Amino acid sequence: MKVEALYIIKNNGFGEAISEWAEGKQIDVIPTKQKNNDLSVLVDAVVIFHENHNFSKEDGLTHNSLLNKNIAIHKVDINGTLAATNSNFNLWLERNQPKKLLIIGEKGIAQNMNLSKFLAGIEG
Repeated sequence: MKVEALYIIKNNGFGEAISEWAEGKQIDVIPTKQKNNDLSVLVDAVVIFHENHNFSKEDGLTHNSLLNKNIAIHKVDINGTLAATNSNFNLWLERNQPKKLLIIGEKGIAQNMNLSKFLAGIEG
């Protein structure tokens, strides 16, 4: 993964899990607030993690706001088929080549046993 910086939401268990993973990858992690108007200035792309297509209200609003500003968006169903989910994500990263990536998801996803397996399958 050739991302220069990961943006995560402050005070969010999911963001903290992503931050811990990114430390081993030597990727800068920048905490931010989930203010939809400001995010399009900060990031090139966003990845929204979810379980079985259940999104928080905040994540849904963020999705809509960034979609309207032509920011690349990828959704990861952490309960989906792991091989296909990883393959799709790696292809998306290769195709979009984001440098500043926002990663969001509900705090409960941090406890999902598939998260660490998914993160281990990210190339680069």
